Amino acid sequence: MRKPDSPIPLFLLLLAFLLASIFAVDAHDVVCKCYRVHGHHRTSHSGHHSKHKGGQSNGSTTSDNSAVHSHNSTGTGNQSSSSSSSSSQSSPSSSSSSDVTVSHNSTGAGSQTSSSSPPSSSSSASSSDVTGSHNSTGAGSQTSSSSPTEAGNQTSSLPSPPSSSNVSTSYNSTTSGNQTSSSSSASSSIVEGNSHAHQRPIGMCFGHAGGILPSPSVIVQLLKSHGISKVRLFVPIPGVLSALKGTGIQIMVGVPNEKIIHLSLGGVDAARHWLKASILKFVDPKQVCYLAVGNEVLQAHPLIIRHLVPAMYNLHKALQTSGLDATIKLSSPCASHILGVQMPPSAGAFAPFSLPVIRPMLKFLSETGAPFMVNMYPFLSFIHDPMSIALNFCLFRGNAPPMLDGGRHYTNMLEVMVDALVTAMEREGFGGIRVMVTATGWPASGDNAATPANAAAYVEGLMQRASNGMATPKRPNQAVEVFLSDMFNEHAHGGKAFEKHFGIFNNDGSPAININSFT
Repeated sequence: MRKPDSPIPLFLLLLAFLLASIFAVDAHDVVCKCYRVHGHHRTSHSGHHSKHKGGQSNGSTTSDNSAVHSHNSTGTGNQSSSSSSSSSQSSPSSSSSSDVTVSHNSTGAGSQTSSSSPPSSSSSASSSDVTGSHNSTGAGSQTSSSSPTEAGNQTSSLPSPPSSSNVSTSYNSTTSGNQTSSSSSASSSIVEGNSHAHQRPIGMCFGHAGGILPSPSVIVQLLKSHGISKVRLFVPIPGVLSALKGTGIQIMVGVPNEKIIHLSLGGVDAARHWLKASILKFVDPKQVCYLAVGNEVLQAHPLIIRHLVPAMYNLHKALQTSGLDATIKLSSPCASHILGVQMPPSAGAFAPFSLPVIRPMLKFLSETGAPFMVNMYPFLSFIHDPMSIALNFCLFRGNAPPMLDGGRHYTNMLEVMVDALVTAMEREGFGGIRVMVTATGWPASGDNAATPANAAAYVEGLMQRASNGMATPKRPNQAVEVFLSDMFNEHAHGGKAFEKHFGIFNNDGSPAININSFT
């Protein structure tokens, strides 16, 4: 009789099926973990990153509509900066449908490699994010990465993250060494100019009321590409100061009007602390050539005016204690309306209202060897008295009739204004103080005389004069330092309409007016 079939084969089949199911689940978990570890989720990074010979700090924020910038500055050696956290902490972030990722790198020497790709950890979630990373180094090599890095020379790449509307841009500017940059999406729209431009004997004013402006690194790149060797900051801007570090560009840094009372009453200690916290923390003091204490303070509140000169003395003493008083000169830019008489230049005299401040200031400038700083705009002189002053005389055009003053021959209004100031100082017993024009320009809009053609004529004429040494008939052997105003249009500037339209460049870096020197 035949025995029934044994149940063992059926049991083995069930056991095999169960084991296969377990292995399949484990494999799925492994695959999912690998997927998360390698950063396939869209992330963005934020925070402020400062590195001074090893010191480092990071932070992050979360916002629905955020503009976040990370600033990195290093002095020497081989540097590595990362758009993600260099520690073990990380946090996930959600993907974005409209993102902009910008990486700006500026180095003084050495080699640099930068590229753009999906960041990984320590991020801030946003529905519309702008993330900027600004790196400035004095020497050595630098690498920008989105993953944790260690010290030394490193290279990494970051392909552009998936998004329905992504723009990834990399700006790089170096003084020497090798550099490579790549961008996975759209290229930069900044007009770079000539990277080998000769150094111009003229400075540029950079205001802070221009609305949406390029990043600090791009601004520095624009200055360098056009050979602008000096820049005036109306207030200390940490990101711009850090980006300027190691570039060789000389800097005039402004002390805000609202800080003057504090620097006057707080004594040398307050002045020393302000210098360190606002300027010397971000840039090498060798690049700082001037401190501009306030701006047109005589038009400010009377309480501020009487504290101006005491604040200047305190700041000078603070520079002395740091051994910087010989290289950093300190003055206060005045408006040209401090002159009660400016034509003819030989009759120049200060307006009576200004003398209570001007006299002690002249004494300070004479004692410290600093220049008299003044903002001079022939445009304002013309619109104030167009019947007495010819437009072409203000615009450096050679067809304008000259002004004769005794044995002196004047061909433009700016020279008239400078020499009138020199005469006014001589009247007060201070004939040896040099003059520095800390802001001058011509608007391209906002008045009948404010046209792009007139603005271009003024800037071209001024730059030509500066290239030949901006001397005046009264002081033919002493060049006048000049700063063009402004680098960009200041749309947030108050006052009359034309005050918003002194910009030399558009926000994308292209010339705002047709100037041969900048095209």
